[in-house]
Amino acid sequence: MTRKQKVLLYSMCYMVLFNAMNVTMMNVAIPEFRKVFVLTPSEVSWITVIFSLFNGIAAVAIGKLSDKYPIRRLFVIGMAIFIAGSLIGFISPNYSFIIVARILQGVGGGTLPTLSLVAAARYFSEEQRGYALGMVFAMVSLGSAIGSIMGGFLTDSFGWSSLFLLSFFSLITLPFYLKYAPKEEVKTGSHFDKVGAILFMLAITSLLMGMNVTAWLLILAVVSFVLFVWQAQRANEPFIKIEILKNVSFSLVLFMGLLNAIAYMATIFILPLMLSKVNELSTSLIGLVLFPGGMMTVILGSQIGTVIAKRGNRFMNQFSFTIMAIAFLALSTIVGASPIWVSVLLVVVCIAFTANQSALTNRISEILPPNETGTGTGLFTFMIFLGAAIGSALFSRFLELNSGQWNILNGHADSSYSNAFILAAMTVVLAMVVLALEKSLAKRQKIRVDDES
Repeated sequence: MTRKQKVLLYSMCYMVLFNAMNVTMMNVAIPEFRKVFVLTPSEVSWITVIFSLFNGIAAVAIGKLSDKYPIRRLFVIGMAIFIAGSLIGFISPNYSFIIVARILQGVGGGTLPTLSLVAAARYFSEEQRGYALGMVFAMVSLGSAIGSIMGGFLTDSFGWSSLFLLSFFSLITLPFYLKYAPKEEVKTGSHFDKVGAILFMLAITSLLMGMNVTAWLLILAVVSFVLFVWQAQRANEPFIKIEILKNVSFSLVLFMGLLNAIAYMATIFILPLMLSKVNELSTSLIGLVLFPGGMMTVILGSQIGTVIAKRGNRFMNQFSFTIMAIAFLALSTIVGASPIWVSVLLVVVCIAFTANQSALTNRISEILPPNETGTGTGLFTFMIFLGAAIGSALFSRFLELNSGQWNILNGHADSSYSNAFILAAMTVVLAMVVLALEKSLAKRQKIRVDDES
């Protein structure tokens, strides 16, 4: 790899880092936002939900646009939107402006990892591609880890607005990217399905707001989704090719990825609120509790791939889902106990989540033919973002309910957090049922192929 290629790769990775940081550092500051603006759990959850939602939609849309427009141009537009959102967030006088800022940050930031992955495939040779892709994924993990530390420190020291100000530092490497990124021409012949994109965004947004605001919006979600499917069938180049979902094994893998992300991101949302209210920790200390989980994922990430290569995808999923469920049940039991135990169990949850996603992504390459792997991976990435949004929205609503006392081993007066972790464990158990179903389906398909042979 030449020096110019290294500078180009590192400049992209640096910008990707800040999008990843914007997830965990805002989560750490959730108790502060709730206190300053006097918000309910479901209201404050939208600071996280709306960012994840538009991250996912932007990732799908920019992937389609990169087939026609130069990556260089799209990268600049994405960064401009991200910085515009950060500026609005920094000067926000109220909660409504923060939501607008998070939408713009989600749209702009969501383009950066996707474009970096596309650039890795387009700008680098086959021998260099593995290293380039690994660097991009490493930045996502690293950003999640240091985001919790930075979020806690900055909020306690300079206030929540400093979190938006930090994002301006992502501009440092943009000049290096512009200097070394290849110049491409606009491709003719491709078409972007604007109607499909709007219907898709409306369906997903209505679904989340129906969970969190009013159930009447679920009707709009169903209508929008039906129209989206109709549009996808009639468009020459649909926003999302739904034919790929007819592959039942692939659809089950997508569902497992969704459930895995719901349980994980619900936990990341719940813990700062719990540690603030139950353990009475400052924002900085909450960041320290969350930090080891992300950091250990970065350190052990390469070992996960080795285990998958030796034992297989399904073994990794079965093992990781199991210990994830056990960790959630343990968290349910120790609500109100030492934050050290919370941090230890969160390490288990973070590593298990990453192992599951890695194995499921690898499974996609086994299920789909090579010409559909890119589309399938893009849909799987979107399901992770969607799961993050649903997890925060659904569980924030659950915290407001009077759900009683589910775990008799936990004697803390505030049982809503304990019950929420049990609900997360139930979500993972459902993922294990889907895994068993996918395994059984694959076995029957193999027997049928052998019989035909």
